[in-house]
Amino acid sequence: MELMENHHWQAGTHTQSLPSGDLSSVIDRVLIIAYRKKKKESQRRFWARFGVTQSRGSRFESGAEIPPPVSILLGLYFNKTISDGDLGRAERVLRRTDGPLMLSPGQ
Repeated sequence: MELMENHHWQAGTHTQSLPSGDLSSVIDRVLIIAYRKKKKESQRRFWARFGVTQSRGSRFESGAEIPPPVSILLGLYFNKTISDGDLGRAERVLRRTDGPLMLSPGQ
């Protein structure tokens, strides 16, 4: 996440000044790839924490539009609002089969 410290993530776009056009998604894509490679993570491992398959993550890295829910999670992750632990706990809660889906403040 150190790589992202000088960049402000905002649901699919950067807040830094950019030339007109759709360069913001390219920059987001480049930063995601750079972060993933710096951490020496495979696409499968990196994208799985956001509930995304390796093949879909590869398409995102190749320029496919990232849907808003995934973009929001990426933004929260790169802004250090949520951690790997938070994402793991959320996944476990969502996959529970022993009862109704209920989120409490402590989960």
